[in-house]
Amino acid sequence: MSRRALQTEPIAPLLAVVTDPDRVGEWRRCVLSGGENGSRLVASPVALRSGPAIKLVRTVGRREETEIVALVDWPALLERLLGESARVHLLTAAADWHARRTKKGRWLVSRGKPSQPAGPSIALAAHDRERHYPLPPEDPGVQRLLVATGLFSPGGRLRTDSADKYRQVQHFVELLRPLPIWDASHDGRPLRILDGGCGKAAMSLALYLYAELQGVPVELTGLDTEPEVVEKASTIAAEVGYRGARFEASTIQDFARLHAEDPAVVPLDLFVSLHACDTATDEAIAAGVELEARSIVVAPCCHHELAGQLCEPPAWAAALEHGLLRGRLADIVTDALRAAALEALGYKADVLEFVAAEHTPKNLMIRAVRRDPGEAKERAQERGRERYRRLAEAWEVEPALVGLLGKRWP
Repeated sequence: MSRRALQTEPIAPLLAVVTDPDRVGEWRRCVLSGGENGSRLVASPVALRSGPAIKLVRTVGRREETEIVALVDWPALLERLLGESARVHLLTAAADWHARRTKKGRWLVSRGKPSQPAGPSIALAAHDRERHYPLPPEDPGVQRLLVATGLFSPGGRLRTDSADKYRQVQHFVELLRPLPIWDASHDGRPLRILDGGCGKAAMSLALYLYAELQGVPVELTGLDTEPEVVEKASTIAAEVGYRGARFEASTIQDFARLHAEDPAVVPLDLFVSLHACDTATDEAIAAGVELEARSIVVAPCCHHELAGQLCEPPAWAAALEHGLLRGRLADIVTDALRAAALEALGYKADVLEFVAAEHTPKNLMIRAVRRDPGEAKERAQERGRERYRRLAEAWEVEPALVGLLGKRWP
């Protein structure tokens, strides 16, 4: 139905409210439903820094899709949406409108008392997708780091090609915020963070900054096997004035072996290793245990070790005969064994989504926190040992992790 036709329909007064940019503060929510695909769409005016706009939340099954629409584009879009909907409910300060489209395409409209507070205007809601990041991008210290790491331009604006990396950095800090390490009491010493395989150190430097924002003194050590990468990370840290950050060219195993009894390193508060390939993640977990880390966070990358070890139970033949499915199954078994091993070693392990699945299938993080001594810890360790044993025996695999742990394996 064209816009001209809609203007002569009974629904016209409703549209006059919801499409007039000068009346955007009069309504709070417009719900369109009853379409052929079963979707439901909720439109609501929101306040952005650039001015009012319309937020659309479309629900299809269990999935929600959110979109922001400029006021100038809203009338034409609403016309199209009405053609896909059978019912409209509009909540305003003056009245609640209800409209239903008949099988012949004509709208039947009723108007009732307002369910919203009375008054000339409803205050626009702040746009709830405006993220409250753990590292506020408007903070001068955050800006300095983001510019130094190349995520922001020298003028302080997010570079288009760095948007995914920027969100990943913020999400990484968000996932580590619940760790019980961000306080000022560390036996009178700074908070100790070790990043194994740090690369250019955007993630670990973000953790350093987050600690500073909490008023917590921090010492960060970053390891990488590439000297030029270490030099780059050191330059960035010096540029932003992070005196407690140092970087060195070393493997994770060599560093752990050298410093296992070094009181300047042990105990660690946080050991991080992101995107370590194949058994390098197992080396990282073993090193974190050896350095007595209170928290261990790993984000595994490539998984190859167990793909060739998996036995072939007849019930799983349909999955194991395909290389892609075998590989994905090996990924799950590998990381489930790692989480169970950490539980057996006295940690509480959580498995989380780190990077959004649309960017990479390698999007998993294992976040582990050492449990306090006591019976609950002992029960959890026993449960972890049993789960590890059963899973390893069921698939007849021998992961490298147990060998790397050596005498530390319970």
